[in-house]
Formats: sequence, C-alpha cells, structure tokens
Amino acid sequence: MNAIALATNAATVEVTTTWKLIAVGIGIGLLVLLWLVIGVSGGPWRFWELAQGADKSLSTSKFQWLLWLVVILFAYVVLWVIRARAGDYSAITDVPANLMTVLGLSAATAVAAKGITVGYLGSGKIDKTAPANGDPKGGLLNDDSGFPELAKVQLIGFTLIAVGIFLATLFHQIHGKSVQTELPDIDSSLLVLMGLSQGGYVGKKLVSIATPVLYAPPSPASAARGAAVVVNGASLGPSQGATQLLFDGYPIPATNWSDNAITFNVPQDYPGGQNWPAAPVKIAVDVGGGRRSNEVLLTVTP
Repeated sequence: MNAIALATNAATVEVTTTWKLIAVGIGIGLLVLLWLVIGVSGGPWRFWELAQGADKSLSTSKFQWLLWLVVILFAYVVLWVIRARAGDYSAITDVPANLMTVLGLSAATAVAAKGITVGYLGSGKIDKTAPANGDPKGGLLNDDSGFPELAKVQLIGFTLIAVGIFLATLFHQIHGKSVQTELPDIDSSLLVLMGLSQGGYVGKKLVSIATPVLYAPPSPASAARGAAVVVNGASLGPSQGATQLLFDGYPIPATNWSDNAITFNVPQDYPGGQNWPAAPVKIAVDVGGGRRSNEVLLTVTP
C-alpha cells in the first residue's frame, strides 16, 4: 500500500499542494454556486442582503448566523475533497460538539431576535419599514437610533475572533504534508464568551425599546407661522397614539407621523399663551415611560 492508502483509515492524509489548492477552490466554488442558486431562485444577488432586516439594515443576529454557516460549509467541503483525493468518500462524521453548538446558538439567537422584533411590531412599539430615503440608521453595530450598541459590538467582536481562529486552524491543518481531515474545534472558553454575548444581545433586545431620537435641523430650519415643517428621526413610533410632539415643552398636533419622520404646521399662536420668544423654539418627542427625545431648534419667523 502507498502512503495515501495507509492514511485513509486515520484522521490524517497526505496530498500534494496542488490538490490542497484545488480543495480550497472547490470550497469557494460551492459558495459561489449557492449564491447563484439563491439569485436565480428570486433571492438577493447581493449576498450580504441575506443578513438584512425588513428595514434594509444589517441584522446582527442574521449576520453572525450567515458568517458561521459560510465558514463551516467552506471548511467541510475543503476537508472532504482532501479526504476524497485520499480515497475516502464517506461523510465527515466526527464533527466537534462545540462547532455544532456554535451553529445552533447562532440559529437560536437569530430566531429569538426575530420573534422579539415581530412581537414589538405587532404591539406597535416599533416600526421596521425601510426609510423613504433608503438610509436606515440601525445596522450591524448600531441600534435603531443610529448609535453604537454595546451588546452588538460584543457579539460581533467575539464572533469575528472565533471565526478568525477557526479559519487559521483550518489553513494550518492543510498547510503541512500530512493533512488532518477532521473539522477544527472551537475552544470551550471562546464558546462560552460567544454564548454570553448572544445571551446579552437577546436579553437587551427583549427588555429595551429604543429611545426616540430627532435629527437636526428640521426641514426647513426656519419657517413662518402656519408653514409645514418636517423633523426626521428614529424610533418615533409607527403612529402618534399617546406620543406627544412638544414645542418648547407644550404639546402640538402633527399632520403626519411615522417612525422616522413627523410633519406638523407651525402654530399661529405660541402654545404657551404669551408672545413668541425671540429665541428659536425647542422641538422634542415624548413617547411616555420617561422616554423623551433630544431637542432640535426651529426658528419661527413672523
């Protein structure tokens, strides 16, 4: 028997550098094939759009799930091709428990996050429709107000570290003359850190509702009495309901309300009853429960 045949029954095999490169190429080719199948079947041609939410921003939970799926698929195909070259065409059955756990945790996190979001949408607490200007404020590391969110930063940070170490281990395995054909494992301590990060991400999503934010300046920044003004923001609520639009602390009616924009007419008379102040008025939104937005300034002209 030659060296390849002898190695077939063990966890390591010997193949040439050319076949290692071929295996890597086939792994990449499978990912490209999946991308083509998704696009042809009516899915997005931009691969990263698989990790987008309904508001067209990148979903943190979907992204880490997609990332692990792509990396594990790639590793499996590369190692199987090397095994097949050595004469072993059977499936890779010795999959490390930590690797299965991380894929399961990623899926569970994405499902839990989706369930929480659907619940909030059903109760009218949030609005996830895509902004009219096509510029969502939420994202991979930001909350729906456009600010960095620590839970997301932690989750993505540990995910990238774990994925990097996994790929480094994979390429180290296939670098030498003898190739270990078992899938790389993930260190238990790193798995715990990722699990805690995923738990923190889901927990924060469960107990928090975004604080409303207004973007300065309103449009227009200077308006006459009775003129229409639009103030843009985030997490303003899908409809006004009990939410108040405040004009120097006094509530005024709105003519149109969405989660990311409010339209109103400048009152003819100052809401406080006295004469119009010389200074610009302060516009804010109060959604109740102690959650009030920042203030933006509007200059009212005679």
